Amino acid sequence: MAITVFPDGAIRVLCPEATPQAEVERRLRKRARWLIRQMLHFEQFRPRAPERRYVGGETHLYLGRQYRLKLHKRAGEEVKLKGGLLHVGSPEHRDARAVKRLVQNWYREKGRVRIADRFTIISARFVKMGCEPPAPIFRSMPRRWGSWSRNGRISLNPDLIRAPTACIDYVITHELIHLIHPHHGPAFYELLETLMPDWRSRKQRLERILA
Repeated sequence: MAITVFPDGAIRVLCPEATPQAEVERRLRKRARWLIRQMLHFEQFRPRAPERRYVGGETHLYLGRQYRLKLHKRAGEEVKLKGGLLHVGSPEHRDARAVKRLVQNWYREKGRVRIADRFTIISARFVKMGCEPPAPIFRSMPRRWGSWSRNGRISLNPDLIRAPTACIDYVITHELIHLIHPHHGPAFYELLETLMPDWRSRKQRLERILA
């Protein structure tokens, strides 16, 4: 009988067709603690930031620091960080939907560049270990910061750019370890501990800042 927990919290049980329902339930109860650990593990990678309104004065995170939105009316569209503020210029600066589009596009652009740079630096360590890290795929994942698939694909959420660099490195390292250990067993965490002894504090910081 094979029991799998998926990132969205779903549980799949594969067993012979003749297996009694009572036996399936017994196995699930027996592995209840493991199931809970797996679901809690995936929970840490789910973005939980509150819904944004995209109005002037609202704070937004970038690399772990808070920046207030400063809206300007201007002929062209522009987003930039300056003087501790996130400046957004647009002919529609009072339209929250227009501001949201500009800010989200800016996050995606910055995220792809910065996170890709960190991925290149961190993956070099795995190359020395005999791995062949694939180029990461950037895609918005409402409930995940990163993911690894059994075909070797690593996906990263560009919105992770809101977290400190140390937390970004933690997520990248976590996904890269799956190239060696495609599970969350003791060997996985032993390697994580070796490569990143302070991974727990980074994890907690990620949860605290982006909760």
